[in-house]
Amino acid sequence: MQLHQYPATQICAALSAGDIQAKEVIHHQLERIQRLNPVINAVVTLNENQPTSNMRPLAGLPITLKDQIYYRGMACTFGSERYKGFHPTQTASAVERLLNAGAQVMGKTNLPPLSMDFQCSNTLFGTTNNPWNLEYTPGGSSGGGAAAIAAGMSFVDIGTDLSGSLRIPASFCGVFSLLPSEDAIPIDGTMPNEAAPLKHFARMGPIARTCDDLDLVWTHMNNQPDVGQKEFKMPKVNWSVDSGGIEVCKSIVKCFESAKNAWEESGVHVVQAQPKDFDFKRARRAFGEIMGFETSALMSAPVRFLSSILGRASARRSPEFIANVMLGYRHNKSRLSNAIDEKKILSGAIDAFLTDNSVWVLPVTATSVFKHMAPTSDRNGVRDYALPMYINEQPVNYFDAMAAFTTPISLTGHPVVTLPIGFDGNGLPIGAQLIGLKGQEKELIETAKRLHNILKPHQCPMFTNG
Repeated sequence: MQLHQYPATQICAALSAGDIQAKEVIHHQLERIQRLNPVINAVVTLNENQPTSNMRPLAGLPITLKDQIYYRGMACTFGSERYKGFHPTQTASAVERLLNAGAQVMGKTNLPPLSMDFQCSNTLFGTTNNPWNLEYTPGGSSGGGAAAIAAGMSFVDIGTDLSGSLRIPASFCGVFSLLPSEDAIPIDGTMPNEAAPLKHFARMGPIARTCDDLDLVWTHMNNQPDVGQKEFKMPKVNWSVDSGGIEVCKSIVKCFESAKNAWEESGVHVVQAQPKDFDFKRARRAFGEIMGFETSALMSAPVRFLSSILGRASARRSPEFIANVMLGYRHNKSRLSNAIDEKKILSGAIDAFLTDNSVWVLPVTATSVFKHMAPTSDRNGVRDYALPMYINEQPVNYFDAMAAFTTPISLTGHPVVTLPIGFDGNGLPIGAQLIGLKGQEKELIETAKRLHNILKPHQCPMFTNG
């Protein structure tokens, strides 16, 4: 095996034992980036400081960061020409914890402007391609990180997620991601102009090739002391593909049924079920109103009003995502209060559903991975897709198809591990959201590991052969 084919856990162990040196690892990774990045375009900036081995737990492990996450002195562009000269004077707190544990930042990965798309392209660095098939998107907004992981150009990438930005790229690229519980770790160092982070939804988390690597990184990003792994008991697995009125791709349904059969044959207790009092449409509406209120608060009143006017056509096309965000643009505090109450109610419905040692498996998106799509309009990174996607020959709005399953879980704040569960008819990966109780990230990662070991989907060909 070549160095990039080892998991981060084994690289750290070898570094700690002195079997390899950090400069060997970084040299190998830089050579790989130099060779593969011209066709994938996932890594946009490299750190010129060479890492050194050290005695801390991560022992000099090189990692990458999404290019909206602050690393002191290193360019942080947010995928926008507007910020290409920005060099933060601080490092994001969650990244600082990894540095204190011995990790070293090797580079930054691509994203759409201001993380505001479910694909990964910008005028500053261009388009990131999916390493499984370069004609396809890696997803967004943490698409550069997921592509870099899948191709073996990085061991671990740290990304962000507001409405699916970790989960969608992980699914489309056949790798793992962890969306931690809301407020589990600090989210500072992710906003332009050093603005404070949004109050709700935005979370930072790792993308990796193995669950053990997720656990390794989470251990050092976690806000809580590590009290050791409790005795693990395999939970009941509830699964569903009901999106609350949005068409779901047949290949996703087939993957879920195949995974269910494999898990049952291995002795896992699997049930087709979802929370009794959880309504996807209500959840998407509450998410949109809160997100719209908080993101539009960053705008001046005239800009907010103009955005509402210009967004009317998009809102009509996207009743489940854009229309709800536009409701938040009205800045009605009474409606915001009602949406926050809905957040608590719907979060409680999932809590009640999962209390008896259960997890919930949902699709990530309503569509499988697709070829690169150009927006029909792009106003400084605010994009619209007027032409529909087709799922099972039925027209579905781009934003609604992408966010149907992610925003309800963004709303409730539960942790999610995205894991590969199979492939579509083109041989491209399909992932699933594995949802658990808040604060139980380590148990959720262990569950994902055991479920994935039963399925054993293969690695990206570019990772094994490239």
